[in-house]
Amino acid sequence: MSARRRPPARVLERDSLEAALARHAPRGAVRVAEALAAVAVNRRRRAERLWNGFFCATLPRLDELFAGLPEQPVSARADAGWNAVCRRIAARALAGAGPDPASGADCAAPIDAPAPAHAPILVASIGPFAFYRDDAGTG
Repeated sequence: MSARRRPPARVLERDSLEAALARHAPRGAVRVAEALAAVAVNRRRRAERLWNGFFCATLPRLDELFAGLPEQPVSARADAGWNAVCRRIAARALAGAGPDPASGADCAAPIDAPAPAHAPILVASIGPFAFYRDDAGTG
């Protein structure tokens, strides 16, 4: 009897980010999905930089970074293609090869919501989301 192998951490991260993108980016909005993926990667890098890599194991999961964003309606038939697109976007973002349409933002919010207190600088508006950054390096 053989033990089941766990997928590598990189695959789990990709799958986690892919699921978050598929849930929160409007269907077919590739630029929005790329921007959300960039926000997740930017926030992860920022946390590693602020903590000097010390708490890397306790960083939030990538899908938890979008907890305040609205979820899109789910359609199993249409989602197969969109999930494949989101998987490719997530893989490129985690590899550092994806574009950053969010211009270095580390926070995303619905466009009609007020700016978050910890990231007051609006750097981009793409689709239904506004992207913010905190240049002060705190928080």
